[in-house]
Amino acid sequence: MQPAAINNWRVLPLATGDQQTHIDFSEQLLATAQSGDPPTLYWSQAEPEGLVLGFAQQPAILNAQVLAHHPLPIYHRRAGGTAVLVGPHLLSLDVLLPAGHPLILPDVVECYRWLGETWVATLRELGIETRAITPIEAHAQRDQLKQPAARERESILRRACYGSLSPYEVVATHENLKIVGLDMIRRRAGTLLQAGLLLHWDTEKLAAILGHTPQEQTTLREGLRQRAVGLDTLAGKVIRAETLIATFEYVLSTRPHPH
Repeated sequence: MQPAAINNWRVLPLATGDQQTHIDFSEQLLATAQSGDPPTLYWSQAEPEGLVLGFAQQPAILNAQVLAHHPLPIYHRRAGGTAVLVGPHLLSLDVLLPAGHPLILPDVVECYRWLGETWVATLRELGIETRAITPIEAHAQRDQLKQPAARERESILRRACYGSLSPYEVVATHENLKIVGLDMIRRRAGTLLQAGLLLHWDTEKLAAILGHTPQEQTTLREGLRQRAVGLDTLAGKVIRAETLIATFEYVLSTRPHPH
């Protein structure tokens, strides 16, 4: 890979391949980071399609019968969060910030702010209005969904990353449907921020894999449609990954973030 540079950022070109390769490369970036190195952007898409489980999730949450008939590679990531279906429908971005970088803040939640806001500005450049969820909103929603009447349904929907909201994740302005999910790995060598933008959102396969009964599958299929949206639906057209990448990098180069 030949890196480019924008305002002292090291930028790697879009990589397409097996998801484990992407996971391993991100881990390598973090493990070899040195204080004073430039921060790095690593763009990727999975091929073939696969399912990535969150750090604390176990394979037992998966419907083994469905996977026996429709095999799918299963991966684990080191960050928290829950299951994400990866493939051509998802554009992933890993941001490596070496130790001492000014975007690594003592407040873990606030470390996400600049990334969520950069995605909002990127999508606005493309004519798509979104916003970043504030911590207050995210916590209020979480408290509301912990109520007894919602608890069972929410425990099912939260098996999938796009079934819940966290601070500074990006949603469609009016519908509050999630389009960009975020997570993070913090180590002594640096911080790895990860973002996933839904180019297309189809809940059928995810519902089949994560639902153990027909009722759970229906809950996931219908509920996840009410929680997230694909960029193609918001824009009314397909926007190529290369266009999104170029726009994000342009916005990053012009925004007044510390570099």
